[in-house]
Amino acid sequence: MSKKSISKKMPWYRAQFDLEGLGFGGLALVLAILLGGIHWILMLIFFLVFIVVLLASRDTERTSPVGEDLVLSPCDGIIESVSSVLPPRELRWDTQEVVRVRISSSPFSVNGVRAPMTGNVDSYIVEPGAPSALSFDAENSDLREAFILTSNDKHAAGLRVATGGLGPRLDIDLEAGDGVRAGRKIGVRRLGGWTDVYLPGSAIVTMIEGMSVIGGESVLSDLSDLEASFNRTTMFADPPAPPPEPEPVEPVPVVSEEPAASEAPTADAEIPNPEPMPEKVIDEEATTPTPETDTENK
Repeated sequence: MSKKSISKKMPWYRAQFDLEGLGFGGLALVLAILLGGIHWILMLIFFLVFIVVLLASRDTERTSPVGEDLVLSPCDGIIESVSSVLPPRELRWDTQEVVRVRISSSPFSVNGVRAPMTGNVDSYIVEPGAPSALSFDAENSDLREAFILTSNDKHAAGLRVATGGLGPRLDIDLEAGDGVRAGRKIGVRRLGGWTDVYLPGSAIVTMIEGMSVIGGESVLSDLSDLEASFNRTTMFADPPAPPPEPEPVEPVPVVSEEPAASEAPTADAEIPNPEPMPEKVIDEEATTPTPETDTENK
C-alpha cells in the first residue's frame, strides 16, 4: 500500500522513520531476542534501547501555512525564552539587535529540522563541538551547532540548531546559495536539543514563553507588515581591496668627483703649485767661531 493511499484512509497517520534509526533499532531488537534466553534482564535492557532508538529516529509529515514573510518554528518543542540580543557572529548578519526565540526540544521529539522562512541561504556554518556528557546548558561550547541565515528581498531570519550533548547527532543538508521554502525539511537532529530563531529587531513574536510549537506549522512571526530590514548588497559587500603596493625605487649610483687612484693625470690637467717650503734659518752664533774654540783646536 502506497503512502498516499494510507494518508487518504488515515490522515492522522504521518509517522516516518529514518533508515539509520531503523538499522540501530533492529539491531537492538535482535539482541533483545537472543539475549532473552540467557536472562530476562538482558532482554529488558535491549528492548528499552530499541524503544529509545525508535523514538529518536521518528519524523512526521507537516503541512505548512502559506505566506511570503511568515517565520515558522523549525522544530517541535517548548518556547523557553523570547529576548533581544546581538546576533551571533557565525550568522554574518550585520545588524545591531535581533529578537531571539529559543525553543527547547525533548529527546523524544521528532528529529526533523525545517526551514523557518522562504528565501535563499546566505550563510551556513557548522561548529563540530566536542563529544560530551548530556548537557543542560544551551550555551555549552561543546555542543554541535549549525548556523543558517535565510533571506528574501526584504527580510532575513537566522537559525541556530544545537544538539543536547552525547556526541554529534546533527546533519544539515544545505549549502550557501540554496533556495528553501518555509517548512521544508533541511536536516535531522536526534535526541533533542535547542533551536534559536533570530528575527529582525522590530518583529512581533506571536508566541510567548511556555507555549508548545510544531515544527513547520506554528507561526512565530509575520514580517509582511514591517519595513524592509535586510539588504543583501550592504550586508554582504565585498571587503575593500587593499591599496596597491608601491613600486620599488632603484637606487641611483653616486658618481665620485675625485679621479680614481689608478688614473694618471693628463697633460692638460693643471698641476697645483706645491706650497713653498720654509727657508732654513742658520744660526749665526752656531756657525761663527769664537776665540775659545780656536784655542781648543790648537
